[in-house]
Amino acid sequence: MISLNSKLFFLSFICTTFICLSSSSTISYQYSILGPNIDKLPSPDEAIKLFQQWKKEHGRVYTNIEDLGKRFDIFLSNLRYITKYNAKKASTSNYLLGLNKFADWSPEEFQRTYLHDLDMPMNNSMKQNDLSCKAPPSIDWRKKGAVTEIKDQGSCGSCWAFAAAAAIEGINAIATGKLINLSEQELLDCDLVSHGCNSGWVNKAFDWVLHNGGIASSVGYPLYKGKRDSCQAYKSQNSATIDGYGHVARSDNGLLCATANQPITVCLNATEFQHYYYGIYDGYNCPRNSVYSNHCLTIVGYGSKDGEDFWIVKNSWGKSWGINGYIWIKRNTDLAHGVCGINAWAYNPIKKSHAHNKKN
Repeated sequence: MISLNSKLFFLSFICTTFICLSSSSTISYQYSILGPNIDKLPSPDEAIKLFQQWKKEHGRVYTNIEDLGKRFDIFLSNLRYITKYNAKKASTSNYLLGLNKFADWSPEEFQRTYLHDLDMPMNNSMKQNDLSCKAPPSIDWRKKGAVTEIKDQGSCGSCWAFAAAAAIEGINAIATGKLINLSEQELLDCDLVSHGCNSGWVNKAFDWVLHNGGIASSVGYPLYKGKRDSCQAYKSQNSATIDGYGHVARSDNGLLCATANQPITVCLNATEFQHYYYGIYDGYNCPRNSVYSNHCLTIVGYGSKDGEDFWIVKNSWGKSWGINGYIWIKRNTDLAHGVCGINAWAYNPIKKSHAHNKKN
């Protein structure tokens, strides 16, 4: 059954494809991604033009007319949600939603592909970071040469491998002065305690690296495939090592002290991340004081904007999501476990030479 929206789209398809795009000066760049001034639902004609431009920007090609109609309907539904949110929250929130790479994905598709319930194991024997530290007012490990480029996990629930690799990349760069792209594929293939593309645990990834005596570079191990393959660690030379890892104290200050020293992994509730575009995410729809998590990322710094403190968080969904692949998440809240549980499941890999080679 083709919806009315799809029928309207088909009637306008020829126009928007061959005529309207060439004269769509009113559909500006900020309009196509629903920038700060866009909080009203476009007219039907404008929505069709917007969809065509969005498809072009993101290289979308659909297999048949039915799929095209289905994706347009989803796009419209997401567009309504995004503009409704922006209109409601623009005056009270510092973050906005927009038409990113997931604009033609339904919430169910997005969650099924990228978000998996994580039954996080808590090892109480792990030494937690000291809550007392002299942290600078801001830090950005990207500027200190400890963060690799944004990567894309594809349609594979391997966020745990990307978060773990990013944290090891960070501590290795700080300790040795060399920033090396490490192999998420090796973790995906070889950490058999985790579930490959169906979720996993950063601490178990660290366990594997410790047991293996290190981790290979992305050049030294077969390229990332977005699926689990047979482990070939025995064929690869390790490019980075760690000496252990710790569970960060479950508080804003614990997270601050840890991040002041290095990039760290966090796992949290990312259910509302699909349409994040810009600004300081405040966990508008996250349950308060919950430790539920379904996605892992890497904190690579922190700062403040207009009096509001935030974490700089590296994601693994490519550069066409969020702030060129990053999300800012509010810190220093009255929540026991931070926004969406960001304080609950943070881990820091340890490298003994870190203390002697730390970049200031």
